[in-house]
Amino acid sequence: MNYPWPGGARAAVCFTLDFDGESPHLWRTRNDPGDAVGELEQRRYGPRRGIMNLLSMMDNLGLRATVFVPGWIADRYPDRVAEVHRRGHELALHGWCHEPPTSLPRDDLHRSLARAADALTAISGQRPTGYRSPSWDMNTTIFPVLHELGVDYDSSLMGDDRPYLVDGLVEVPVDWATDDAPYYRYVGGDPRPPATTPTVRDGWAAEIAAAKQHGTLCMITVHPWLSGRPARVAALEALLAPVVADDAVCTPTVRELAEHHRAHGAGYDVSLDGLGRPGHD
Repeated sequence: MNYPWPGGARAAVCFTLDFDGESPHLWRTRNDPGDAVGELEQRRYGPRRGIMNLLSMMDNLGLRATVFVPGWIADRYPDRVAEVHRRGHELALHGWCHEPPTSLPRDDLHRSLARAADALTAISGQRPTGYRSPSWDMNTTIFPVLHELGVDYDSSLMGDDRPYLVDGLVEVPVDWATDDAPYYRYVGGDPRPPATTPTVRDGWAAEIAAAKQHGTLCMITVHPWLSGRPARVAALEALLAPVVADDAVCTPTVRELAEHHRAHGAGYDVSLDGLGRPGHD
């Protein structure tokens, strides 16, 4: 079945940023923060420099992205998040301090996401309609909470390579193969060095070519503290320039694609029961 991509395109590429900064490290070390600053400073490159490098690259290409922002980052760096919005990119939810939904009771999860939604609304004047789970760690509890907060789509699961419905939310799927973290994330003591930029560029080019051949979605996910370094930004620009120029490939924001799916998609509904662990005899 051929998916009806926007504008009659053959395939879709969504470019997304997870603007995490320090928040994942702060969440992981919340019970034993210590006084080490190495990883904190490494991550601060994202809001200090990386996000601006990526915004300039997208300006050059005329490409709009969806930027998933933890509420803590919006609170800590409101000027940077406001600049993302000013340049025409979508802001969407990514927890408060990058806490996965599996780590919180339902009421705390609701409270943290409502707080994050308020922070993004205060910056943009628009209530966020999208959510991406920190670390793509999901449970069934999150879906009723998202409905209560007026969220229309999620981008955290990998059950298809086209948009589909989960409990009434549009799921715009992701893929570890086109996330920069498995390639570039390196902190002291890791057993392997980060991948080189040609490795990532060539691998992602193959993913985009396969999406075009098979009529699917290629969801690219980058983090400003990782992919915001100059050589990596240059590699992204070289990768994405021909995509933006290709009439056979559409490059919507995730919200635009979710809205298109509601109007024109041929997806199927997945119940919450269908997401759980199946029984066996």
